[in-house]
Amino acid sequence: MTSNSILRWLKPLTSLKLTIFCLACAMVLVFVGTLDQVHIGIFEAQNRYFKSFFLYFTPSRTTLRIPWFPGGYVIGGLLLINLIAAHISRFKLSWKRAGILLVHSGLILLLVGQLLTGLFQIESQLRLNQGEAKNYSESFYHDELALIDTSGPDSDQVVSIPDSKLSPGNKIDLPVDSLRLVINDFYPNSVLINPSQLPSPGYPHLQLGPMAVSARVAKTYKQDERNMPSANVSLLRNGETVGTWSLASGFPRPISFELNGKSYQLVLRPKRYYKPFFVQLLQFSHDRYAGTEIPKNFSSRVRISDPTAESGRETLIFMNNPLRYRGLTFYQAGFDNNDTTSILQVVKNPSWLLPYISCGIIIFGLLVQFSMHLIGFMRRRVIA
Repeated sequence: MTSNSILRWLKPLTSLKLTIFCLACAMVLVFVGTLDQVHIGIFEAQNRYFKSFFLYFTPSRTTLRIPWFPGGYVIGGLLLINLIAAHISRFKLSWKRAGILLVHSGLILLLVGQLLTGLFQIESQLRLNQGEAKNYSESFYHDELALIDTSGPDSDQVVSIPDSKLSPGNKIDLPVDSLRLVINDFYPNSVLINPSQLPSPGYPHLQLGPMAVSARVAKTYKQDERNMPSANVSLLRNGETVGTWSLASGFPRPISFELNGKSYQLVLRPKRYYKPFFVQLLQFSHDRYAGTEIPKNFSSRVRISDPTAESGRETLIFMNNPLRYRGLTFYQAGFDNNDTTSILQVVKNPSWLLPYISCGIIIFGLLVQFSMHLIGFMRRRVIA
């Protein structure tokens, strides 16, 4: 394929009309997503509008998902392709265009970094009481159904099923003793109440005990509230039922049972992200403005206990001073009112350096371009 034929194929992708169309769609997407954020919250708005390929419309009383507008991934991807194609078709290697090349390369790297962040970034929370140590953080938005083999003397074997697979009627084969998990019913959000508090006898609920039921309620999208799912599940082995239980994330007490001489637990809980080290909260400090209850500063002194390190590491985490350790960033996010419980935000973002690198490239490119114009202008002044 000749260079002329390649350029002919690239010509539609280099169109300025495509650039304007994508920018217009991005403005509409930001406007609509910002308005809807009031009703569905920041997290859901990000996933629905900006971390998706399309916006979908579902007609009433159907399960159809009809795409009606491009999402953030499609718009960003088209802009990235448009920018790269324009470079390939119009690029001429010369010193006079070095600054422009650097600026556009920085923009391309910035778009790629945002895409990688959206795909691979994981956020979770680590809640620690003073003196407590944990080797896992928990998701604020997602849950898991965990089957735990507690027979081991030193460690447990955990099989995690994400909440996205907990659909009624779904059957999941587990890699443990030929077990199969059957989802009989699932509520995306529920509330724990006494059976006498049910609005009506036939109101959708799951019986957790003689004095507690999990009643189905609408999903919440408020920033400071969390959905508490419930599920009724059955475990089968070779077609025979091992047991049927009702579980609730708001009541994460494990169900214990014995099978083939092994001890198991089944629990519905916030999704856990395990670490190869422990984080212990040594001291939590909460400073207030004098004479008020308004927080002035709060910080956590923690110790990192890593089997690969010879000694533990102590550090202070406070606002705008996070801890970076083994690809994770720990931010001071909040605290409980008892002033002994610290809440750390744990972020895993493999591409966290790309925005800094791309901004540095853009700034350097602008300096090069402006310097070249300035030098040319001064030379013309000297000649004149």
